[in-house]
Amino acid sequence: MRRRALTTAAVCTVALLGVSGVTPAAAESTAAARTGTAGGAGAAGSGAGSGADFNGDGYPDLAIGAHTATADGVKRAGVVTVAYGSATGLTYDTASIISQATPGVPGEPVEDGRWRAVSAHGDLDGDGYDDLVVNWAERHTVLWGSAKGLTGAGTTVAPGTYRAHDPKVLGGTVGVGDVNGDGVDDFVTRGHNGTSYGLSVRLGPIDRTTGTSAGVWFRDTGSQDKLLTSVVHVGDLTGDGIDDIVASGGVVLGNGTPGGLVLKGSATGLVKGSGFGGPQAYSTFYPSAFGDLNKDGYQDLVTGHPEDNRIYVAYGGPNGVSATPKARSYTQASAGVPGLDEEGDRFGSALAIGDTDQDGYDDVIIGASYETGADPETTTASGAITVLRGSASGITTTGAKSLTQNSKGVPSTSENNDHFGSALAVADTDRDGAPEVYVGGNGEDGYKGRVWKLPTGASTGVTGVGSTSFHLGTLGGSAGGGNFGYRMAG
Repeated sequence: MRRRALTTAAVCTVALLGVSGVTPAAAESTAAARTGTAGGAGAAGSGAGSGADFNGDGYPDLAIGAHTATADGVKRAGVVTVAYGSATGLTYDTASIISQATPGVPGEPVEDGRWRAVSAHGDLDGDGYDDLVVNWAERHTVLWGSAKGLTGAGTTVAPGTYRAHDPKVLGGTVGVGDVNGDGVDDFVTRGHNGTSYGLSVRLGPIDRTTGTSAGVWFRDTGSQDKLLTSVVHVGDLTGDGIDDIVASGGVVLGNGTPGGLVLKGSATGLVKGSGFGGPQAYSTFYPSAFGDLNKDGYQDLVTGHPEDNRIYVAYGGPNGVSATPKARSYTQASAGVPGLDEEGDRFGSALAIGDTDQDGYDDVIIGASYETGADPETTTASGAITVLRGSASGITTTGAKSLTQNSKGVPSTSENNDHFGSALAVADTDRDGAPEVYVGGNGEDGYKGRVWKLPTGASTGVTGVGSTSFHLGTLGGSAGGGNFGYRMAG
C-alpha cells in the first residue's frame, strides 16, 4: 500500500496487511484503516492496507485478470485490467487494459500463454504508488504504478540462482508487505537455495530497470524449521507495525505431517514465532485474507482449502497465532453456515475480508465457485458466496448469509459452470464509508466471465439489491471476454 495514504485509509475495507501503530492499542485505532485482499481465486492474500491505489488519487482500484482473452490478435494470450476508483466508484471508461503486447511489459504475447495471475500489490519501489504483481509459473512481473495508473511499464523480478546468498525465486503464491519495517514493501515468495525449499524475501525498493532488490533474505525452512514451504502469506499478525510471514502448506520433515509457522518481521531479519496449523498439504496455492475479526488490534488470517471445502481461521497475537481465541475451521457442515457440505463445491476457493455491516468488526466473504444450486440440471457449478460475520469472540455464524446469481437484485441467473465466487475483493472505491463486495464469475456467458458489484450497508450487510455487473467489454476490451474475473487484486 502507499504508506502516505494511511491517514485516509479508514474508508476502505479489504483484507488487512499491516498497521501503523506499534502496540495493539495503536493498531486498534487503525485496524479498519488497513484493508485489502487479493481476492483472486484467492489471489494469495496479498494486497495491502487501504486497498490498491495504482494512480495515487486516494481511491482504491481493482485489478482483474482475463487469462484467455485475445491480446494483439494472439488467442488466449491473456490481459490484465485495472478499473480505477473515484468519487462515484469504479470508472469503467478510464480502465487500463494491459497485455504482453503493451509497450514496456516484459515478454511477448503467446498463443495459449494465459498471462493471468494478478496476485499481489504494494509499493515495491517506494515512489508512493502501488504496483501490481502478475505471476504465472515461475515468472513474476511487476507493473509499476504512476500518476496515470498502470501504463504497461513493467519489470521481471530477478529470479536469482540456487546459491545460498541469492536463492531461486519460485512460482506459486506471492506476498507483498513491509517485513523489515523500512517503509518500502518487500516481495515474498517460496524459494530454493539448491538444497531445500524455503522462502525468499526480495527487499524493497526493487529497481525498475533491472528487477533487482535492495537485498535478499532467504529462510531455509527445510533445515532450520523442518518445514518444506510451499505457500506464503504476508501480514502483521503480531501488531507491531511490521509485516510477518506465514510459511505453510508444507511437510514437517521427520514425521511427514503438514505444518506451518509464523516468521515475525523485523529490521534485521525474520524471527521464528508461533506455529501455524490448518488442514494443509503440499500445494502452491491457498487463498488467504487478513483482517481484524474480533477487533482486538491484531490482524487475523483466514486461509481457504477448497479441496477440503474448508476455511481455517487463525487469530493474531504478539507471537503470531494466538491461543485465545483458538484457531478453528469452518465448512458448510458447521452449525449456522448456509448450504450443504457437498464434494466438489470448493468452499474456500476465494476469500475477502472487510466490515460489510459497519459494526466495527471485519467479516469474511467466502467463495464456493463450484457450488450447485437447487436444480442440478441447470445450476451445476454455478457458484455461491457466503458471508460470516466478525464479533468480539471472532467469527460467528450468527447472521450468516449466502448469495448467488438467483438472489434478489443480482444480475443474470445461476447457470451451469458460471463459477460465481471464483474471485473476491472488498473495497470502498468511492470512499463513502460503505465498501462494495466484488465477485468474479469467470464461467459466466460461456467463459467470457463477469464481475458483480454487491452493495453493503449497516442494516443490510452484503446485499444483492442494487448490485450491478460488468465484463471485459465494459472496460473497453474484447467483448469476447476470456475468463474475466478468475483472479482479482484490490
